[in-house]
Amino acid sequence: MIPRQLTLQNFLSYRQAKLDFSGLHTACICGANGAGKSSLLEAITWAIWGKTRTASEDDIIHLGEKNTRVDFEFIYDEEYYRVIRTRQKKGGGTLDFQIINSNGYKSLSGKNLSDTQKEIIKCLKIDYDTFTNSAYLRQGRADEFMLRKPAERKKILADLLKLDQYEKLAEESKDLAKQYKIRSEDITQQLEDVNNKLEEKEAIKLELDNTNKDLEYCKSLEQQKIIKLEDIKSLHNQRKTWEERLNWQTNQLDKIFDKIQQLETEKSILEKDIDNLSAILEQEEKTLSNYYELNKLIEKDKELTQKFAMYQQLLETKQKLEQQLREETNSLILSIQREKTNLENLLKQEKDLEKIISKNDDLTADLEKLNSLRERLNELDNIQLKITPYLQQQQTIKTELEKEKARLQAKLEQLQEKEVNLQVTLAQVPLKRQEFFSLQKQLKKLEDAKNYQKRIQEKAEEKKSLIQQSILQQESLAREIIKLNNKLEMLNKDHAICPLCESTLDENHLHHVITKTQEEQKQIESDSWHYETEKVNCERELEKLRVEYRKLNDELAHENSLKQDYAKLENQLDLTEDIYNQSVEIEQKIAELIFLLDNENYAQSLQLELTNLEQKILNLNYNEKTHALLRQEEANLRKVEYHQLKIKDAEKELNKLLKKKPLLESQIQQLEIDLQKLSTNSSLQLEINEIKNQIKTIDYDHKYHNNVRENIQQLQSYQNQYVELQQAQKQYPQYQEKLSQLINNINNYQQEKITAEVELNTINYQLSQLIDYTVELNNLTHQCFQYRENINDLLRKKGGLEQSLAHLKDRENEKIKLENTLQECQKNYRIYQELTIAFGKNGIQSLMIENVLPEIQTEANNILSRLTNSQLSVEFLTQKPKSSRSKSSSVFKDTLEIIISDAQGTRSYETYSGGEAFRINFSIRLALSRILAQRSGTALQLLIIDEGFGTQDSEGCDRLIAALNAIAEDFSCILTVTHMPQFKEAFQTRIEVYKTETGSKIQLSI
Repeated sequence: MIPRQLTLQNFLSYRQAKLDFSGLHTACICGANGAGKSSLLEAITWAIWGKTRTASEDDIIHLGEKNTRVDFEFIYDEEYYRVIRTRQKKGGGTLDFQIINSNGYKSLSGKNLSDTQKEIIKCLKIDYDTFTNSAYLRQGRADEFMLRKPAERKKILADLLKLDQYEKLAEESKDLAKQYKIRSEDITQQLEDVNNKLEEKEAIKLELDNTNKDLEYCKSLEQQKIIKLEDIKSLHNQRKTWEERLNWQTNQLDKIFDKIQQLETEKSILEKDIDNLSAILEQEEKTLSNYYELNKLIEKDKELTQKFAMYQQLLETKQKLEQQLREETNSLILSIQREKTNLENLLKQEKDLEKIISKNDDLTADLEKLNSLRERLNELDNIQLKITPYLQQQQTIKTELEKEKARLQAKLEQLQEKEVNLQVTLAQVPLKRQEFFSLQKQLKKLEDAKNYQKRIQEKAEEKKSLIQQSILQQESLAREIIKLNNKLEMLNKDHAICPLCESTLDENHLHHVITKTQEEQKQIESDSWHYETEKVNCERELEKLRVEYRKLNDELAHENSLKQDYAKLENQLDLTEDIYNQSVEIEQKIAELIFLLDNENYAQSLQLELTNLEQKILNLNYNEKTHALLRQEEANLRKVEYHQLKIKDAEKELNKLLKKKPLLESQIQQLEIDLQKLSTNSSLQLEINEIKNQIKTIDYDHKYHNNVRENIQQLQSYQNQYVELQQAQKQYPQYQEKLSQLINNINNYQQEKITAEVELNTINYQLSQLIDYTVELNNLTHQCFQYRENINDLLRKKGGLEQSLAHLKDRENEKIKLENTLQECQKNYRIYQELTIAFGKNGIQSLMIENVLPEIQTEANNILSRLTNSQLSVEFLTQKPKSSRSKSSSVFKDTLEIIISDAQGTRSYETYSGGEAFRINFSIRLALSRILAQRSGTALQLLIIDEGFGTQDSEGCDRLIAALNAIAEDFSCILTVTHMPQFKEAFQTRIEVYKTETGSKIQLSI
C-alpha cells in the first residue's frame, strides 16, 4: 500500500487538512508535542480499518463539531483506490470503497459497513493488527524482544504470528475430548443399567400371570357383596325418609325459637327509645327559650362583624398613606443631600482643573524636541524597510550553509565510525589467524578422537559378546548340575538302580557311581566359576571402555560449535583484503571532507551570495541599536502630548462646571421648600386626617364584640337540642304503634311453637318402630370398597408390569442405539485428543515458529549486513541440550536464544555498543515486520516509524538516518515522526505540523 492523498475534515485536532503524498519517498512528519503528528497516521488506520487509539469512537470528532470525514487515496498492486469513512456524533457512520480508473470512480462497497470493511481487508490482504506490527514501527518493540528471556521471546513471537488461535482450538479440542469422555462414561453406565433391567424380563412375565389370576378371584368376591348391599340399602332408605322429616321438623322448631328471641330483643330496644323521647319532651320549654336567645346573639354578631371590616379597611388605608408620606419625605431629604454632595464635588473639581491648567507653559520645549525625534525615526524606518529583505536572505543563506555543514559533518562522522570499525577489524586479523590455526588443530585432535572412539566401541562390542557367551555357558552348566543332583538323589534311595542299564546296583558299584557323579559335579562347578570370573573381568573392562567413551563424547560435544567458529573465521579472513581496500577508500573521503569543513570550502555559490549581501547591508549604514534607542527616547517624550491633551480637556471641563454650579444651588433651595410643604398641607396629609374622622364615626368596640361571641359559644349546644326536640315530637307516636305490633307478632309465634312440638313427637314414635341398618350397611360398603381397592391395585400392578415389558422392549432398542453412540463418542474422543496435541504448543504452533524463524533470521541478516557492511549477523536457536540434573527423558529443551556474531566471534547482546545494539534491534524488528506482511499475503511497501528518536543522542540519530538511507530502496514510501529539530533537518522532504486556534495545520516542505 502506497499513500497518494489524505483529506481530513473535523478529525481529532484537524478541522480541514489535505496532504498530497505524490513524489514523497522518504519524508519526516515533524512538529511540537501535541501538534497532531500521530493524528495523521491515526487518520490512515481509521479510514481503512476504522480503528484508532481513542477510547470512544466519538472522541475522534473535533471538539465542538457533530461529524468527521476522512478521504484516503492509495496505490496497491498498481491500482488506484479510495476509501471514504464518516461518522456522526452519537450515531452511525458510512464507509465507501472505490477503485479509480479511466472512467472515474467505481464503487467496490458491500451491502453494509461490515461487508465493505471485509472487501477492503480482502483487497489489501492485511488487517489492523498485522499492519501495526509490520508497517507501523513503534518505539521499544525491538528492545523488548531482545531484552526478554528466551521463553518470553517465544511468547511475543507467538502473539505476533497470532498463534493464540491454535491455543484456543487446542482448548476447544480438549473441552470436546473431555465432553466425549464424560459422555462415553455416562453411556457405559447407561448400558450397564439397561442390561440389568433386561435381566428382569422373565421375572416380570411370571409375576404378570399371577396378577391376572388374583384379579379374577377378587372380581367374583366383589360381585357377591354388591348384591347383598343393594338389599340392605332398600330397607335403610325407608328409615332415612323418616329421619329426614325429623331433621326438617327440628329445624323448623329452631327457627321459631330464634324468631321469638329476635322479637323480644327488638321490643326491649324500642321501649328504651320511647323512654329517651319522653325525657326530651319534658325539657321543651327550656330548650325553646335558649334557642331564641341564641338567634338574637348571632344577628348582633353579624352587625358587629360588618363594622369590624369597615374599621379594618380604614385602618389599613391610613397606614398605607402614612407610609407613602414617610417615603416621599425621605426621598426629598436624600435628594437634598445628594445635590449638596454634587455641589461639594463640583467645587473640588474646579480647584483640581485650575491646578492642571497652570502647568501649560512648561510643555512647549518638550513638544519641539518630540517633533525633531520623529523626523529622524522616519528616516531610520525607511532604511530598515530596505535592509530587512537583505537580513532575511542573509539568515536563509546562513541556515542553508549550516545544513550543508551538518550534512557533511554527519557524513564525516559516519565515515569515521566505519573507519574505526574497519581498523578494529583489521587489527584483529592476526589474532583471528592464530585462532583459526588453533581451531584447525583442535578439529584435527577431535577427528583423531572420533577414530579412537570408534575403536573403543568395537572393543566394547567384543566384550559384550564374550559376556553373553559366558552367561550361556553358565546357564548350560547349571542345567547339568541340576541333572547330577537329581541323579545323586536317585542313587541315595534304597534299591538304587544303574542310571545306564537300569539294573540293581550292589554296594561297591553304587559307591563307584556316586563317587564318579560327585567328581563330575565338581568339574562342572569349577568350569562355571571359570566362566563367572571371565564374565566379571569382561564387565570391568567394558565399564572402563564406557567411561573412556563418555569422556570422548564430552570432548566431541563442542565439535559443531568449533566447526561453526572455524567457518566464520575462514569467511572473515577471506574478506580481509576487501576490508583493507574499503578502509583506504574511506580514509580518502574523510580527508576530503575534513579539508572542506576546515576551509569552509563548500556551497561556493551560497558563500559568494552571502558576501555580496553583507556588502549591501554595510553600504546602507544602518545601526539597529541606535534605532532602538531613538524609539525608546520618542516613547518617553510621548507623554508630553498626553499632558497637553489633558490640559485642553481640563479647560473644557472647567467651563462645563461653571455653568452647572448656579443650577445646583437653585435645585437645593427648591427641594427644601417642597419638604416643608409636604408635612403641612399636602394632599396625603389631608387624606390621612379625613380617614381618622371616619374611624371615630364607626364607633366599633372590639371588647363588646368578643363578649357577644363568647355568649354564642355558650348557647351553641341548644341548636342541636332544638333539632332533637322536633324529631322527638314526630317519632314518639310512631314508636308507640310499632311496640303494639311487636307484642302481637310474639303471641303468634308462640302458637306455632306448640304445633311444631306435637308434630316432632309423632315422627319420633314412627322411627322407634323401624330397625337401623346403618352398621351393617357401612360394613358391606367398606368390604365392597376394599375389594374395589384390591382390584384397582391389581389392575395398576398389571398395567405397570405390561408397561415394564413394553419399556424393556424400548430398552432393547435403546441398547442398540447406546452401543452405536458409544462407538461414535469413543471415536470422537480419540480424534479430539489427537487434535489437542496437534494444536498445542508442541504441535502446529511449535512447527510454525520453527518454519518462520529461518525466514526472520535470513531477512534480519540481509538487513544487518547492509547496515554493518557484513560485520554482524544473528542466529536463532530453538533448542539446546538440557542439564544433567534434568529429570526429563528428552535430551534437548525448547528455547529461543539469539546468538550475535561479529568479527571477534559470538558475544552476548549486552556487550555491544549503543549503535551496534540499535542496528541489531532495527534489523530484527524490520525483519519481523516483513515476515508478518508476507504471511498476510501482501508486500511491505509503506514503512512508518512513529517517534523513537527522543531516546537517541545526536550520534544515535545519525545512525538511524544512515539506517533509513540503507533500506530506503526497499520501500516505496518511508514516513518518520519526530519533534526533534536536529533530526528533521536531515530530511529534505518535511511534513510540518503546527497548531493554531482553528486546529492543526499541515505544511509540506520539499
